Parts: sequence; C-alpha cells; structure tokens
Amino acid sequence: MAKAPVSELAAALRRPLEAYAGRVVVVGVSGGADSVALLRALLLAGARPVAAHLDHALRPDSAQDAAWVRALAQGLAVPVEATRVEVGLVAARRGWNLEDAGRRVRYEFLSRTARTHRAEAILTAHTRRDQAETVLMQLVRGEAVLKGIAPVWGRVRRPWLDVSRAEVEAFLQSLGQDWREDPSNGDPTQTRAWLRLEVLPLLATRFPDVEAALARLARLSREDDAALRALAARLTAHAPLAAQPPAVLRRYVAQALADAGFSYHAGHVEQLAAALGAGETAHVTLPGARDVTVTGGRLHLTPRRWPAPDFPLPAGWTRRTRQPGDRLRLPGGTRRLSDVLTDAKVPREERDRVPLLAVGTNVRWVGVHPPLWAVGAREEANIPEDPLYTAMGEALALAREAARVGEVPVGAVVLGPDGAVIGRGRNTSREHGDMTRHAELGALREAARRLGTPYLTGCTLVVTLEPCPMCLGAALEARVGRVVYGAANPKAGALGGVLDLLASHWGHRPAVTGGVRAGEAARLLRETFRGLRGTKGGCAAVHR
Repeated sequence: MAKAPVSELAAALRRPLEAYAGRVVVVGVSGGADSVALLRALLLAGARPVAAHLDHALRPDSAQDAAWVRALAQGLAVPVEATRVEVGLVAARRGWNLEDAGRRVRYEFLSRTARTHRAEAILTAHTRRDQAETVLMQLVRGEAVLKGIAPVWGRVRRPWLDVSRAEVEAFLQSLGQDWREDPSNGDPTQTRAWLRLEVLPLLATRFPDVEAALARLARLSREDDAALRALAARLTAHAPLAAQPPAVLRRYVAQALADAGFSYHAGHVEQLAAALGAGETAHVTLPGARDVTVTGGRLHLTPRRWPAPDFPLPAGWTRRTRQPGDRLRLPGGTRRLSDVLTDAKVPREERDRVPLLAVGTNVRWVGVHPPLWAVGAREEANIPEDPLYTAMGEALALAREAARVGEVPVGAVVLGPDGAVIGRGRNTSREHGDMTRHAELGALREAARRLGTPYLTGCTLVVTLEPCPMCLGAALEARVGRVVYGAANPKAGALGGVLDLLASHWGHRPAVTGGVRAGEAARLLRETFRGLRGTKGGCAAVHR
C-alpha cells in the first residue's frame, strides 16, 4: 500500500487540533512517538504548546529521556518544563500501585504547569491503541462501564483517541523525526504491555479492525452512561426508587457516594442498588469503616437518628424503647407496635433504638419520621396538632362527602401563606359529567378567586391522593409552593406513582410531602371502591 503524502498525514493529524490554533496549551511529552508527534502536529496547527516532561525515576536511564525532551523542545523553540519525582516512593508511602501513583503525580504536575503558563488546556497523546488497551483492561477487571479513556477530563483533552499508531509513526517518519522507546513497553509482565504485544495482535488475526471496534464500544458506552447518569440525576427526593431500572439505581448510588466523598467498590454499589430496587434493607460498610444503609426505599449515608420528644412529658408517661405487648391506638384502630414499626419501614436492627413514650403497654408517641401520636395523646400532652395533619383531616372530610354521593373519594384544600384554608374541593366528575372536575382543580380555583390572583406562590395544596398529571400541571402553573398528599396513586400518580413530572425542568418545582395520613386516605378509597366496583373513574386507583 502506498504511503500517504506528508501533507495528507499532517492534515489528518492536525484536524483535531485546529481548535487550539493561537492558544497556549500544555502537552505532556514523554519522548515516545505519540507525544512527540502531538507536539509537532500542534506546531503545524498554529498552537502555542508548552512541553511538560515528568521523570518517574523508575528506570536508571530515565534522566536521558528528560534530556532528550529538553533538546527536542529547544530545537523547536518550544518552552519546556521538566521535573523528577520518585514515583515508587510515592506509591509506597501512599499505599497506591505504581500505575495509579504515576497517573496522580503526572496530572498534578501537568496541572501545575498549566497554571504557571496560564494555559487554556492540557493535551495528552493517547491514541486509539491506548483506548483499545484500556477497554480490554476494564473488561477483564469486570468494570461496570467499558468507557475507556475519556476524551475530556477537566482541563485535560485527548484529541487523538481516533488516531491509529500507524498514522502517528508514518507522520513522524515523513518529518524525519525520531523518538524514544520506553523499555517497559516491551515487558509482557506488565498487563498493558501484555495486551499490546500478545492479546491485541492475536485478536487482530481474526478481527483486523479490533482497535476501531473497541474504541467504538468505548464511545457508545460513554454515551449510554451519560444518558443513564442524567436519568439518575433527575431523581427527586420523593421519587419511588424501587420503580427505577437497576442501571439507573447503580448510577444514583454511585453519585451519592461520590458526592459524600466516600470510597467504594463496584460490589458495594450493586448491593445498595439491589436493595433499593427490591425495597429491602441492606447495611454496607465502606472503606474507612463508613456505614451506609438502605431501608424504606431510601439511601442513608449517615446513621439513622430517631427524633426525641421535645416537649414536657405528661404525668405518668415514661420514655423508653419497645417492650413485648406494646400497642398503639391509631384513627383506624389499635395495632401492635411491631406492626406499626414494620409499616413505618423501620429496619429490624433499628427497632430497639426508636424512642417511645408510653403508659404501661399503651404507647402514646413513637419517635419515627414523622413522629406518630396515639389518638388523644396530643391533647394529653397539650401539643398543637400538626397543621398538615389538620389540613389533611379537612381534605379527608371532603373525600368522605364525595364518597357519600357516589364520587371517587378525593378531597383537597389549599392553605394560604398564613396557613389558613383558602380553597376547598372534592371530586365532582360524575355530578357534572366532566372528568376534569378533580378535587385539586376545585380547590385551586377557589383559592385563586379568594386571593384575586391565579398565582398561589407561598400556598400549599393538600390532597388525599397523589395528584394526576393534569392536577399537578395546574398546581405548577399556579406556582403552588408545596404539594402534600396522602395515599400514593399507582394508576395515575404524577409524583412517582406512575411517573415523576418534577424530574423534568418546569421553571418551578414545589416542595413535596407524601404519606400524610396515607392509611386513612387509602382505607377510604378501598372501602368506597368495594361499593363502586365495576364503575370507571380518573385520578385514583380507578378512573374518576
């Protein structure tokens, strides 16, 4: 095959570098063919490179490489920065392997050089062969994503990841430019050298385009990973994680651990993500003895803290933890405390830590999130009722009214900025023969009339059932500050029951609180539907 003319070779290698014309850039130059070619090509592209050479002090003759690079840079009239670091000592002192230590030291040196010369970017000469080797290494190590070497990492740019080694060598030969060979590149006891010298040539005998195929795999894997990470980043605090695909959950967990500064292994991520997906409890100890827990469909990066009572105890009340025979009287009837803690998603290992207030075996208060009060206990303790609990009570009364006239039992109220009820609504779809007559819309309309404005900023929408897309859309358009709902809506919920509309950017995102008096709301729905079985309805477990 005829060799490509010098101009064609130069153009092919220069093209990815045209964006750096006239700009100061730092280029890592080891003396090898790839980095020397990148330095020469940058000059042809009109860039203003600064050559940076790090002597890793891993070979007796490594100082000769540094001298050679200095001479090359001086001959090309290129500024040069060179330094020597005993990478072996750094690795031993820090507990890193040699490859990791070399990479950390190298990029720290390149960053420092870029700051000194006020360079806009740092360029390294990784080629398609380096990409293929990296993907193979990730494959045999069992890494979750075979994304290879990233083209962009902070200020670092790798413009030649689609350039072959043959093109690099042909370019240098066309210039009459020599280079240095690192003897370690020919040592098959080193994994990367073994892949380069033995594995890739063997694969190429059956698959001639193996390097290009592995590079394409890396590109597609990076694109897929970026899309899945974007989905994970859109998960809101109220989103039901168990409904997410495992691939999204793994990235959600990995990002949460990284944001917290925790070290972790792939196995830790898989275990935590699997527990989230299954709705189970899992305890994992990460490196550094950091304990992370999944329970109740949530990831907890710090030990669970159960709320303690912050009010004076009435006479006869005792603070303690659970005991056999404990029971709690709730609006739906008296239940065993063990069942209550199960419903509250309290891990079995944590149940002996949850603070209680009790009179004998009669539990009056349970320190979960939010705290549970027995019927009448607030009055005994002279504690005002939670405003949201009270508001949900009004919404439930409206839902019961709807049920009495044969409507799907959903009620809603709107609280004004001062906490007073300014809007009420219940489902009236059947009464008006209009399937848009949902409780939320009625409450929002009345609140807007009362305030004299369609915008309900600072107001709270309280509804017995998770809103459907139509009702949540109306709340977003009204700029409602907070949405509070009772029961989840597995058929049409827009806050995670079916989809989470707030995962998209709407220009306004209200705070969301779910599960307020959820048991009462769900029980009312179940009881009503027994009598309405066979009818059709909408924003509920059946269509309204």
